[in-house]
Formats: sequence, structure tokens, C-alpha cells
Amino acid sequence: MATRKTATTHRKPSGPVPKGNGVVLTSERIARDLEAFRKAGGRIEVLGTTRVLTRVDESKKDDAKR
Repeated sequence: MATRKTATTHRKPSGPVPKGNGVVLTSERIARDLEAFRKAGGRIEVLGTTRVLTRVDESKKDDAKR
């Protein structure tokens, strides 16, 4: 089970602030942010496919047959 951190520090995104609504993300910016996150000691847990998603796909197939 993962342990919850009590103190959280928020980091501002790297690079210039985009104009407009601020939602524009490029793959380069995401890559820079991930690299900075990892350099700061951050770790990303990659999860595999769960059985729940398999069951959802199976139920869609069953519904399509009807």
C-alpha cells in the first residue's frame, strides 16, 4: 500500500506560460516536466491492464450481439 505524504510542495510548470487559456501542452514540455520530476526524486508507477477493463470490453461485445 502506498504511503501518503503529509507535506506537499507544488511546482510550477517549466517553460514559458502559454497565452490564452493556458491549456496548451506540447510533447516537448511534458517531456521536460517529467525529466525535472524524475531528477527531483519523483517516481511514476506504471500500471498494467486490469481485469475490470477486460470485463468492460466483454460486456460491450455481449451488448453488440443482442
